[in-house]
Amino acid sequence: MKKRYVVLVFIACLTMFLISFYYGYRFTGKKISKRPDVRDEWIVENSKDKSDGLEIVKEDVRISPNTIIEKNIYYTQCNHTLKDKCKADGKIINMTEKEYKDYMNKNYPDVEVISFSIQNIFLREERNYLCPNHYIIGESDGKIAIFKIGDNGEKILNKVYKDYPLSLLKEIDQKKLREGIVIDSEEELSNVLENFIS
Repeated sequence: MKKRYVVLVFIACLTMFLISFYYGYRFTGKKISKRPDVRDEWIVENSKDKSDGLEIVKEDVRISPNTIIEKNIYYTQCNHTLKDKCKADGKIINMTEKEYKDYMNKNYPDVEVISFSIQNIFLREERNYLCPNHYIIGESDGKIAIFKIGDNGEKILNKVYKDYPLSLLKEIDQKKLREGIVIDSEEELSNVLENFIS
């Protein structure tokens, strides 16, 4: 009796499964066959839109207030490269790459734009003079003097040693000071000055 009951339950379950499979396939099959028609209509509608002149336009990358501008300045006389970093200022915010390059060519023709992105802009500039990290020991009004280098390569008088006229030095040292002795650091400046002042 128990075996018979198990067989009946199995047959009932199998019948229910086959009936549900048949109806599920029949109803779902009709919906699947209708989908391509909907897709075809969508494709036709969109192709009509394109013929009306509508396009998707890719937005250009623009400079934001958080864009970092890094400029590498190469000084040809001393072969040093100094880096200068700053955030974008109000004049250039919202410029595209083309607008920014045009702006740089017009206002800063010696500066080259190396790369451009919303995060960083890398620039390179070459200057044909010493960098501001140097000193020059020279002569001012017949006295030993120290000059700093300005941002544009000009010599700026920093200090004059009034008690040390050039006339007290040997002729060769006077010539060196009139031409100017380029110094790379403050430590070297102290060492070279000792030779002339002591």
